Amino acid sequence: MSPSSSLLFPGSAKNASPYQMLDGTVPVTSVSGDGALTEEAYHKIREAKAQNAVVLQVAGDEQPVRLLPLPAGEQSVFVSELLTQTGVLKKLGDVQATLYRPSPDSIAGVRMDIKFADDGTVAPTSDYGLRPGDRVQVRPITTTPIENLVKMALRR
Repeated sequence: MSPSSSLLFPGSAKNASPYQMLDGTVPVTSVSGDGALTEEAYHKIREAKAQNAVVLQVAGDEQPVRLLPLPAGEQSVFVSELLTQTGVLKKLGDVQATLYRPSPDSIAGVRMDIKFADDGTVAPTSDYGLRPGDRVQVRPITTTPIENLVKMALRR
């Protein structure tokens, strides 16, 4: 999977919502807080399965749902590689990520939490190999300085 220079910095907000909140922000309609599947994401997942690709959802981005091709052949791509090569970790810093794997038992897919080590890298125990049709949902974590201090104290 090769990084795309326009992945997180697209030239136009093709999928932006035509609506604005009272404070001037634009609602994110394709990434829900609970991982629920939106219509746009559903169509992208179907397309990803057919094209040997994965779906990357980045909350708050201009183009929140993207289709990314997997390499042909037997070469595996892991969650850590996806987040690093696309520049998500560099741009957003601390993130919360979840992998949703397609399943006949669930329309939204099976939820697989992605855990991060203290240094911000994906923990090896949750660095899943990606399959066609997988959906990786990423959202930034905003913490206050006091929350950071508490986290540091709890790690000791």
